[in-house]
Amino acid sequence: MFCNTTLDCVQSSINFAYYLSEPLFYICFLAISLSLKNIPGRYWLVGYIVCSLVTSIFYSVFGPIRSIFPNSIEYFQAFLLTIHLIYKFGFCIFLPVFLFDLWSSKALDLSAAKILFSWRGRVTRSVYWFVAVANAGVILSILYGLSETGSYPMKETWFSLGILYLTLLLALGLLTWMNLVITIKRWHDLNISGWMTLCFLIPIIGSIGCIIYLGFVKGEKNKNRFGEVLIQ
Repeated sequence: MFCNTTLDCVQSSINFAYYLSEPLFYICFLAISLSLKNIPGRYWLVGYIVCSLVTSIFYSVFGPIRSIFPNSIEYFQAFLLTIHLIYKFGFCIFLPVFLFDLWSSKALDLSAAKILFSWRGRVTRSVYWFVAVANAGVILSILYGLSETGSYPMKETWFSLGILYLTLLLALGLLTWMNLVITIKRWHDLNISGWMTLCFLIPIIGSIGCIIYLGFVKGEKNKNRFGEVLIQ
């Protein structure tokens, strides 16, 4: 028995409904997004909802278990950083890319996947800075999560560590590829070979010089050897 009086039962029922409300909201949101097949970049929206759903399920389970089984708190807290990364990845990557896809599909007749994950073609300074800010947001979130991890008592297991490292690998891999593609296409916009990206390997001077050049120099207005300008 989890309650001894009627008042305790009512309070437990309210708490149970509270913990279930957010996951149920995201499940309904997911069902709606899956049914709307004509929305550009629908899979990015689905990715954001899935990340939010996973996060909400974890905290919905964590709340009751913390009160019923206090000795298991440290095992659950070992997953806090992973859950933090999953949520930030959805909020800082999937959601902005979905909004970007809505705009690019209408304004440019191109999907976000072709712009952000294919090195063919060109991108403008605004797209370059969009990706740079998104990458910075996710990386800062990862660093913040790592710094906060030590403040929680936890018992790490091979499973919690494996999930954490897999999440980090996927997040950093996607960010690295996206940043590499956008950098190459920004060189293309300036009618310069993408191999100039190797200049980033030059310590300090190379990276700073490339960022300034790619971020502030305007691309060619007309078609060049790498294709049409992204925005007419």
